[in-house]
Amino acid sequence: MKTIKLILFFSLLILSACNENIIEPILYGDIHGVVLSPDGKTPIAEAGVTTNPPTNALITDKNGEFSIQNIPTGNYIVSASKNGFSKGTVSILVANGETSQAMVFLNTSSNNVPGTPTNPTPANQAANQSVSITLSWAIKEPQYFVTDSTLFDVYLYESGSSIESKIASNIKDTSIKVGNLKFNTSYYWQVVGKGIDTNKSYSAIWNFKTQKLPDNNIVFTRFEEGNYQILSTNPSGTSSIYLTSVQNRNWWPKLNKRYNKIAFSTDIEVEPQVYTINRDGSGVFKVTTISVTGYNNNGTGFCWSADGSQLFYGHYDKLYRINMDGSNLTLISTAPQNRNFRECDASPLGNKIAVHTIGTNVYESEIYLMNTDGSSNKLLVSSGGGKLEGPSFSIDGKRILYCYDLSNFQNSLGRALNSHIFSMSLDMKDTVDLSINKLDGTNDLNPCYSSDGSKVIFTNVQNDGSSSPNIWIMDSDGKNRFQIIENGIMPDWK
Repeated sequence: MKTIKLILFFSLLILSACNENIIEPILYGDIHGVVLSPDGKTPIAEAGVTTNPPTNALITDKNGEFSIQNIPTGNYIVSASKNGFSKGTVSILVANGETSQAMVFLNTSSNNVPGTPTNPTPANQAANQSVSITLSWAIKEPQYFVTDSTLFDVYLYESGSSIESKIASNIKDTSIKVGNLKFNTSYYWQVVGKGIDTNKSYSAIWNFKTQKLPDNNIVFTRFEEGNYQILSTNPSGTSSIYLTSVQNRNWWPKLNKRYNKIAFSTDIEVEPQVYTINRDGSGVFKVTTISVTGYNNNGTGFCWSADGSQLFYGHYDKLYRINMDGSNLTLISTAPQNRNFRECDASPLGNKIAVHTIGTNVYESEIYLMNTDGSSNKLLVSSGGGKLEGPSFSIDGKRILYCYDLSNFQNSLGRALNSHIFSMSLDMKDTVDLSINKLDGTNDLNPCYSSDGSKVIFTNVQNDGSSSPNIWIMDSDGKNRFQIIENGIMPDWK
């Protein structure tokens, strides 16, 4: 019996020993992967790649690719990371003898804090800056990664004001144009950089001061970007400043130095109306409710009274007078049959108005002289077939300027080929051609006397119908012509 028990014991011991020595084989596979931007198109180079369970730590190549070879089979989490991106992960199964493909996407990091806006233009505490200015800044080398998704808010406010005005929101550019600033005013501004989440960086608060209002006594119009804007300048054309910047057409500025106002017409309400602004471009005020329009009169026909308290203007065949505050609209004259009022000017002596009347054909027009109450009409100039424009009084009230096309050319567009400026005495006994030195192939237009009467300012333009006009000055006898403003029209000098 003892013998049988010993045999069984040793048999079990042998079997037990054999089971403990059985070793499962270890199987291996590979991982090949690529790290990409969220759009799946842009590879991300130099991203760090790790796995869990741990294997090798790698860096992606220039194509965003990586390869982990000869690792035990099983489930893995592959992670990729790079400064400026949030960590990306993907789960894969590594099978025996196979290469598993891993595609990891990295989003922009939620820790993306833009670099600090710095290096402002204009420089901090800069003085004598334009009232139409471009603010710009740079980005200081950031502690954190900055991507193309960085956006900027820009704040601007006047000195003494506690209210910040956000002038730009979520822009990508590092510059912004600002117009309609006040003269001789200190401004503070700040730029806020924003990442894709809530992280922000703040610039210092910078300041600059705008230039003093120059005593510009010339106003004119310039065509830019599909609109007409009003500017002022000095007789040398070296201090031009913008007085309007709204996206519509602003024409025919007329300076009133007594009240420091500028009257102009604008099509902001489709049909042109007369508005006024202060000489610094502030205080926009609508004067008229009946439009300044008529045959070949698109906002052209209006002028200040001699004392500057009223305006005269034409509406088809009606000539009105109105106070500068928009009150007391008065009809003073009706044009001849089949004629409309186009241009007008009031004598500085306060006793006469010169008016240009025109028919449906732009070449059928004349200039009349009348009293300020509309009485005693007197024909001064008839078109005679050529294009006629004007008038404009001399400062002593004894002469008028007007333009006449000597070519007598006519077409449906109202084109002129050889427009000259003439100065004529009101008694019609003395008429002088001031354009004897004009360049061939050009037109002289929009003349008026300077504030002292010694000069005439006017527009000169090629007669091709497409060139930009320029503003010139000449002596009152037509000598010494020279250009002062490029791309300008409709000058007025008071």
